[in-house]
Amino acid sequence: MPWLWGLGFRLVDNEVGLRLYLAALSNRFQERIAEALQQTGADALLSVHPLVNHLMVLVRQRLGRPDLPLLTVLTDLVDIHHWWAAKGIDHYVASSDIAAGRLLERGIAPQRISTLGIPIRPTFARMATPTREMRVKLGLDPELPLLLLMGGGDGAGKLVETALAMGRLASGEKAFHMVVVTGRNARARIALEAQRWQMPAQILGFVPNIAEYMTAADVIATKPGSLTISEALALARPLLLGRPLPGQEEGNVAYVVEAGAGLAYRSPEEAAQAFEYLLNDPSVRWEMGQKAARIGHPRAAERTLDVLQGLLLQAEKR
Repeated sequence: MPWLWGLGFRLVDNEVGLRLYLAALSNRFQERIAEALQQTGADALLSVHPLVNHLMVLVRQRLGRPDLPLLTVLTDLVDIHHWWAAKGIDHYVASSDIAAGRLLERGIAPQRISTLGIPIRPTFARMATPTREMRVKLGLDPELPLLLLMGGGDGAGKLVETALAMGRLASGEKAFHMVVVTGRNARARIALEAQRWQMPAQILGFVPNIAEYMTAADVIATKPGSLTISEALALARPLLLGRPLPGQEEGNVAYVVEAGAGLAYRSPEEAAQAFEYLLNDPSVRWEMGQKAARIGHPRAAERTLDVLQGLLLQAEKR
């Protein structure tokens, strides 16, 4: 019931919701954070989730360590929940210019915000293998355009219906290779493996080397999660984005589409139409890839570490 998630997201996207949350769970979670901090002897605190921002500020006060560096890294691309902003945070790494603007609206000083993008694994940031070479490595046809269809780790969305709609495009004139990653959705994998495809198709479950498949792809069709989008943009891949999860994913679709880095679809049929458009025009795919690269942040992880190192050096001087 995604609508219920969206309703909950909006109901507590305010100061009242934050105060109720802290009143109900603050003491228990503070104890767990404080225990982890003491057990590890950590030199800094880093938050990647809005639920712990304010708790980390309180823990620092509770332990009498106000100089302990505290960094927040936004892991939502556009829709920044009210709980992300805590005035006791030393510095923020914003995921996009829009996200940085939302922090400013919530009273965070501009000098405490660095817009660096969402940190991703080095396998996405430094993938030097050419597309055709990667297809050969993965046992895929290097001559055919490749569509990578995903639904996140849980294989969410109408994955089966979308794959079938894509499959109906295949013909002698419109030959392409399709890889479907179903993640932990075993039911979708079984259903798709039972199909007779008119083109080369590979149905996979959970894939540990997803960066290689994304590198091999000409087009990536997926749910609009912030991390997946960040990975695809870093690899300069055109995106086809399905229906977002209400709440933190809704702004992601417009962000990508308005940048010219992808297209949106609301149904399996629309997904097939969008892919057919890209399949028929390689120049459009190339242009979208270039625009994706312009808003991608492949070095976000190492630049975030630079910020954290700077906070540690400042703490040592105090």
